[in-house]
Amino acid sequence: MNRYTLILIAVAIFLVAIYSADAAVPKIAFIHMGDDGPFTKPALEFAKKAFDTKQLTRKQLTSTDLTQFAVVWWHDGDTDPGALTNQEIDAFLDYAKAGGAVLLTAWAIRYATPMGLEDAEARQFGPVEADGIAVGVTVLKKTENLPLWDGLENIDGKPPKAEDRIQVNSTGYPKSGDYYDRIWKNFITVANAWGPPANDWTDRIAAFGYWRVGDGKVFNMNWRLPNFHKNNKSIDMLEKLTANTIEWLASESAFASVSLQGKLPVVWGKIKM
Repeated sequence: MNRYTLILIAVAIFLVAIYSADAAVPKIAFIHMGDDGPFTKPALEFAKKAFDTKQLTRKQLTSTDLTQFAVVWWHDGDTDPGALTNQEIDAFLDYAKAGGAVLLTAWAIRYATPMGLEDAEARQFGPVEADGIAVGVTVLKKTENLPLWDGLENIDGKPPKAEDRIQVNSTGYPKSGDYYDRIWKNFITVANAWGPPANDWTDRIAAFGYWRVGDGKVFNMNWRLPNFHKNNKSIDMLEKLTANTIEWLASESAFASVSLQGKLPVVWGKIKM
C-alpha cells in the first residue's frame, strides 16, 4: 500500500468521524393524547425535524418497550386529554425508574401529580394564541455550566451566563399549567422564569426543571414557555432550548442510544447534574 493510498484512507476516516459527530441524534418517542392543534402539531413537526423521532399513540404507550428511546417527550398544548389509567401512568414511571428520561411540556404537566411526583394539583390555563406578553428563562449560577444554554442568546443578543434572561416566547401560551405559588415540594429548579405580570418569578411556578424518579428523571417545561404556535416570534430560541434539553436528558438516560441518520447506534457520555 503506497503513501498516497494511506493518505486517502486517513482523510476518509477523518471525514467519516466528522460526519458521524454531526449526524448523531437521540432516538426519542413523542406522544400527545389531546387534539393535534396549532399548539401541538408544530411541536411534533419540530421533534421529527430535530431527532430520530417515533410518534406513539395513546394505545401504543402501554404496548411499546420505551427503553428503546433515550427520551420520551409528552406534549399536549391544545386540549386536556383526560385522566390516565394506572397502566398508562406506570408506563412513564417504570421507564423513568429504570433510568429513562421523560419530558413533560405544556399541559402534560398536570400528570406530574397523578404520577406521585407532587401532592398539589397544577394550576391550568390557556390556550391563548396572542397576548403580546414575552417570557423566558433566567440562567442560574448552579446550572450555568450545563449544555442547556449552548447556542442560545440572552435578551441582549449575547451568549447567556448566570442571571441572564433568555426569551423563548413572544406572545400567547399553550394549554398549560404551573405550581404557583411554590406549592411544589420535590421539584428541582434548573432555570427560573421571567415575564409579566410578576416580571421575575424566580422558582415560584416550577417552570423549568425536573423530578428524580428512581434512576431517571421526569423533566418539566410548562407555564408560558413551551409555545410552539406560529405566532411565537421567539420560536428559534424555544426550539434550541428544547433541543438542548432533550440532548442533555439523552446524555443522562440509561437508554442513551443515538442514531446516525437513524441507522447506526452509538452511546453518549454522561453529563451529570
